[in-house]
Amino acid sequence: MNYNLQFNKLCEKLKIGVLNAEPFPLVGGHMHKMFLLKTTSGKYAVKALNPGVMQRPEAMGNLINAENIAQIAAKS
Repeated sequence: MNYNLQFNKLCEKLKIGVLNAEPFPLVGGHMHKMFLLKTTSGKYAVKALNPGVMQRPEAMGNLINAENIAQIAAKS
């Protein structure tokens, strides 16, 4: 699957500084990819959503539900 990863643009848009190292792939993503970004303002984990998965009609709803469940679990 072809990911269109534009980390410099992402850092600029989110105002999280300038990359000071190559993005580092993190282990553990099953359907999506995760990267560690080291910038002039700190370290950030970024999830790159799988474009093939995100084209499915139910994908966005599933992602929102998963994030809501994760927030509830984090509070307990």
